[in-house]
Amino acid sequence: MMRLELNLLIEGLHDFEKAKRLGSLSNEYCRESATIYLSQEDSSILGVSDGDIVEVSSKHGSVKVRARVRSDVRRGLAFMPPSPYSMALLGLDEHPSIIKVTVSKSSGEPTSLTTLFTS
Repeated sequence: MMRLELNLLIEGLHDFEKAKRLGSLSNEYCRESATIYLSQEDSSILGVSDGDIVEVSSKHGSVKVRARVRSDVRRGLAFMPPSPYSMALLGLDEHPSIIKVTVSKSSGEPTSLTTLFTS
């Protein structure tokens, strides 16, 4: 299985900000927060298409989220909105907006919010 190390930037993105205004437990919020934005080049290397499930891992945790492929993301970078999903990857010793992660193609569904809140 192909794994790729990327720099993950955690920042508010337009779609996520719109969903956040609708309520933090709405279906749209859950869908947008369980997302990682990848470059076309990196997604091609991983064999990932838009909407596929990927596992994102750091030294502090791992989550399954939906990949979104974008032409405006540079190779070697990935983006996630600030959410329980991205926070599960952070440690207290790391800068809160950029971390090293490993991304690999996965299957199933995104990690549930219940799992994140009870781990």
